[in-house]
Amino acid sequence: MSQTITFYPLGNAESALLELSNSKKILFDFADTHTDDLSDKRINLTRELKGKKSFDVVVFSHAHEDHVKGAKEFFEFDHAAKYQGDGRVKIKELWVSSAFVLEKSLDSEDARVIRQEARHRLRNGYGIKVFAKPDELDAWLEANGLSTDDSANSIIHAGTLLDDSLHNLGNEIQFFVHAPFSEDAGDATDKNEPSIVMQVRLKNMTRETNIFITGDTPHSVLAKIANRSENNGNKEYLYWDIYDIPHHCSYTGLSGEKGDYRTTPTDEVKRLLGTYARQGAVMIASCKPVADSADDDQPPHIEAKRAYTHFSNNKEFVATMEHPSKTAPKPIRYKIDYFGIQQEQVKSSNIITSPAPRAG
Repeated sequence: MSQTITFYPLGNAESALLELSNSKKILFDFADTHTDDLSDKRINLTRELKGKKSFDVVVFSHAHEDHVKGAKEFFEFDHAAKYQGDGRVKIKELWVSSAFVLEKSLDSEDARVIRQEARHRLRNGYGIKVFAKPDELDAWLEANGLSTDDSANSIIHAGTLLDDSLHNLGNEIQFFVHAPFSEDAGDATDKNEPSIVMQVRLKNMTRETNIFITGDTPHSVLAKIANRSENNGNKEYLYWDIYDIPHHCSYTGLSGEKGDYRTTPTDEVKRLLGTYARQGAVMIASCKPVADSADDDQPPHIEAKRAYTHFSNNKEFVATMEHPSKTAPKPIRYKIDYFGIQQEQVKSSNIITSPAPRAG
């Protein structure tokens, strides 16, 4: 039994594909940022994923364009005929935060279409999970003639363990839902705060491998995650073998201050990076190449990269647009099995031989 997870070079945008041994496929975000400019090194995500007829689960962590771009052209959506047919890829189950359902001011047409699909599936009672339940969601459900019972609408709260009794992906995978918290998940002003955050645990015989998915969640939410998990006896769900660095290696995933040379994380984020990183763990930043200059306000921030390396006790740091080189970035794929995680070299959608050494 084994699984693979692939992270795609999309600039400051994110998408990752997790494929299970039972052929189930989970896609975390979709942002096709590629252009026809010959100098554009970003991968054509539509072409890369077009061979997939469907995904068992598609998770949209939050509504920003760098996590949804191109979705309205790529996926089949049930709520309107114009988004159907023509080789579009089907979504068997859609996972979104309640903030996505409630959003009124959206950044893009792609996000609007996803929101409409989420509402359609909620109204018709199929193929959706909604994360967190602020008071505004209760009001929306009532206004649409729907039950406010959580189980009737597949509403998932922070602190929930989603095992094979609560999903259709088989017994080799479970999800511990860390966020969003209901207090952050209304029609949020900061759309990063209600990002879906979860530990994904993969099982291979007696070995468990943990992937920490973060979206663009800020340090303040990560602090709540660490404190609440530790205080509620759930600290085992903070461990990670692969850490999906939030917000394209912005300092905001660490602290409110960038720092002069190196960002100093909050105490909670320090613990998350240092205490809960397992032997052989790696960190993946879905971002542009990290410049050595400290002048740029936009991520990635060199001060943040230095912090991730330092406070994780020198765990491996990989930026998607730097792998294997800045001039020719390729998808980063890890095989996960009983022996841990092993990076595999990828050319387009085909794996080349000569695997990298084992980690873990």
